Amino acid sequence: MKLNAKNPIVLMMLCLMAGVFITVSFLETPIKFQVPGMTLPVALGLGMVMFGISTKIQCVFLILIIAGMLISRKKYTKTDFILIVFLLAILLLEKFWMLPILDDRAQLLSAGKPVLSSEMHNYFIYAESAKAIILGIAISLQFTKQKNEY
Repeated sequence: MKLNAKNPIVLMMLCLMAGVFITVSFLETPIKFQVPGMTLPVALGLGMVMFGISTKIQCVFLILIIAGMLISRKKYTKTDFILIVFLLAILLLEKFWMLPILDDRAQLLSAGKPVLSSEMHNYFIYAESAKAIILGIAISLQFTKQKNEY
């Protein structure tokens, strides 16, 4: 049995998007709080910059992925498109709702001002976890099986 990519460019874009996303969300974010001498205001400022840049890069990747899928749409199933729509919805919720609220909270904390308790950070973690799962599924669905011809 041989595996073929539905569209190698879309597969590459999904993998690159996953790489950027995982690096920022699951590596850089927790590691920065372990750096000796890293103050909370600096860590929060770095987080705002990194998530802002990461979100913009992911938006570009998603636009390219959607374009690639539309170009070769006959190779894709409804499930493929639904997964990408879910990714897009999560990314847009993060960019226009979650991150602005979290950035405001981070600025208040950095200034030493009190902030009210909020579940937004947990919602963001859930959204990032959902994105990781959906990206993994979307990548795995990029492959089609082809029987070996003898």
